[in-house]
Amino acid sequence: MIENILIVDTETTALEVEQGQVIEVGAILYSVKHQTPIQQISTLLPATQNPAVNINHISLEILLDISVETAEAGIKTIARMAKMADFIVAHNAEFDKKWFGRKNGEIILPKLLNSQGEELRWICTCDDFEFPKQTRPRSSLVDLVLAHGIGVYANHRALTDCQLIAALFDVMEDLQGLFIQATRPKARCIALVSYQERDLAKQAGFKWFPETKTWERIIAAEDINSLPFPVLCKNI
Repeated sequence: MIENILIVDTETTALEVEQGQVIEVGAILYSVKHQTPIQQISTLLPATQNPAVNINHISLEILLDISVETAEAGIKTIARMAKMADFIVAHNAEFDKKWFGRKNGEIILPKLLNSQGEELRWICTCDDFEFPKQTRPRSSLVDLVLAHGIGVYANHRALTDCQLIAALFDVMEDLQGLFIQATRPKARCIALVSYQERDLAKQAGFKWFPETKTWERIIAAEDINSLPFPVLCKNI
């Protein structure tokens, strides 16, 4: 049985780590057993620019005023929360995970480890879960919570997005069962479809990668045979 998970979200100044940095991290230690948050925190990180201010609405003035000591205290708290978790959960987890384990401005964002000092596995609410009322694969977080009757009062702040995931978990009838499904072995698959068949890939939750000109999706290995087209897969 899964006891606790750590829900994580980041706000960044760019989409790639080479061009940007994390300016906010939010986290909720969540009890899967009792379906309720245990502890939550959000911390801003210092930065000298924020070209994504129109998306994250974090003013440059506050980022310039945040001390390294304040930010490091928040990050240490999140690292301690991770030690009580069985998994890390994020929406579009590949994006959030890539910022950890590297230097971020003046601060090192550590890899998140369990109580045995092992790196925690990340699970994605976009790729790994199949929620009962979602209308299509790879739904946005806002679409997911609205489909399950959860109101959205704000988004694109780190803790707010974590709270949306927690609220989604709160209303699940069989949360343990959803986690069993979500933690099944996965493969990264490339859809072998023609240009005329591209809508089939899109409807099946595959994402278009223009740099490689491929439709790709991370999917449970046992679900591959149910796809309406052939795929090329590799383990992850």
